[in-house]
Amino acid sequence: MNIIFLDIDGVLNSIEYVTETYNALKRTLKREEMFDPVCMKNLKQIVDKTDAKIVITSSWKIGDMELLHEVFSKYGINIFDKTKHYGDRRGKEIRDWMAEHQEAKKFIIIDDDYFKDYPGLDDHIVHTSIYSGRGLNEKHVEQAIRLFEEAN
Repeated sequence: MNIIFLDIDGVLNSIEYVTETYNALKRTLKREEMFDPVCMKNLKQIVDKTDAKIVITSSWKIGDMELLHEVFSKYGINIFDKTKHYGDRRGKEIRDWMAEHQEAKKFIIIDDDYFKDYPGLDDHIVHTSIYSGRGLNEKHVEQAIRLFEEAN
């Protein structure tokens, strides 16, 4: 089974997107409006090409899973699971999840941050940005697909 450990902020949205949307709507964005449709379509492309399942690592998993399921389903994306929440120890969250799910053979991490316990996972990271590049872009799609293809 292929797994995508997925962050939300900086991956499925960006400062640019949120600012543009805020300026167009002339009001504060609702949580469900913070997802950039281009980023969501890029995620869908990765899921479709790799047959990967989504595991949420983002802090959005605390209290927003229902909203995430709703938004993702609009793009034909299912959320498989979420990691436990250990604060700023996302590497531990991922390692623990993998240890509990031996059926998961290949994985990538899509995140705009680099946590201090990520060392050792570097070959699996697709690093996006909340500040530039509008989150998950075409370059990241290519990198994600390549990482799955190269994984043993």
